[in-house]
Amino acid sequence: MIYLDWAATTPPLEDVLKEMTLTAGEYFGNPSSIHSEGRKSHEKLEEIRTRCAAVLDCSSENLIFTSGGSESNNLILSTLLTRRDKGRIIVSGIEHPAVWDPAQALGKQGWEIKTVKPAANGLISPKKLEKLLTPDTKMVLIMGVHNETGVIQPLKELIRCVRDFETGRPIHFHSDLVQSLGKIPLSLRDLDLDSASFAAHKIQGPRGIGLLYQKKPLAGLYTGGGQERGIRPGTENLAAAAGMCLAMERAKKVVEDHLEEASQRMQMLITGINEIKGARILPESRPENPADFSPWILNVSFPPLPGEVLVRVMDESGFAVSTGSACSSNKKSRTRALEAMGIDHKTAFSSIRISQGPATTDDEIRNFLKTLKEQIGIVGRAVG
Repeated sequence: MIYLDWAATTPPLEDVLKEMTLTAGEYFGNPSSIHSEGRKSHEKLEEIRTRCAAVLDCSSENLIFTSGGSESNNLILSTLLTRRDKGRIIVSGIEHPAVWDPAQALGKQGWEIKTVKPAANGLISPKKLEKLLTPDTKMVLIMGVHNETGVIQPLKELIRCVRDFETGRPIHFHSDLVQSLGKIPLSLRDLDLDSASFAAHKIQGPRGIGLLYQKKPLAGLYTGGGQERGIRPGTENLAAAAGMCLAMERAKKVVEDHLEEASQRMQMLITGINEIKGARILPESRPENPADFSPWILNVSFPPLPGEVLVRVMDESGFAVSTGSACSSNKKSRTRALEAMGIDHKTAFSSIRISQGPATTDDEIRNFLKTLKEQIGIVGRAVG
């Protein structure tokens, strides 16, 4: 099997698995216990937190361990439930379901939800965001790298737009950076974010562990132990945290040393797909503006062939790709983000996501393109 679904999840590094096993065996004490084994585990946990902070370029005091990106996003949005003064929430139209769905749930609780849509190139304009800002805006949620198309949002400009609008009342700016970590250069010190979410399994770390960055602590809904500064109580998963830490350090090296290689493979992929009759790169402006996109993710459509059919056909041929976010629960939600970019439903429904990783090779891309072209010819005739 040639695995090209790295945006969904990634194969864990052997060193990460070893680190987790060693940590679980040596640091078995509860980090909240005051005896020697507990203190030993607590010191290890804080060492890990400090190393994670070094990768993200922030203070370790601002990092909270969670179960992953979805919980981190929900923790931020759920803090609004403690507020009596409801107001406006601005969310981008291409957000992952882990942000989009809880935002819509808040809308049912009386919050005003406004969607800022991207242009046809997938980018959100600061001017368009500015038009939606009001004195009662409480939160803005815009992701860093889109999980389906790889478009990189101009976060600095968008954050500056919000800060310039603020007067006496601050507006909380949260960003889902799950697909940014280990994929593009990233420094939280350079971004004036209020909070951000991360997940280990996207960077060859373990599932079930993530991080929440908070510039200032927010009042959480969880209670029952006081761990993780009271934001996320419960005994910490020290072994998984150790695995995530090592995966983050390795992922940072990938960005520093292998980003150009990934870009070259992506260009090979785009060139090959453009040679297939009827193929459409999404967004269509991507080939002319490669700097606006992560070299790890590509979205392409072959209308009228349904994306799900092509995914199954390629799976039977030994290639793993997907139709988009693994967290989309139905056909309508699967096409929501692409349609927000102005892509028609038929084209969006025919799309597949191809995502590579550090272990992907040129030969794998060549083999994929060869098989894809063959299968499009066979299945395309049957559908058309």
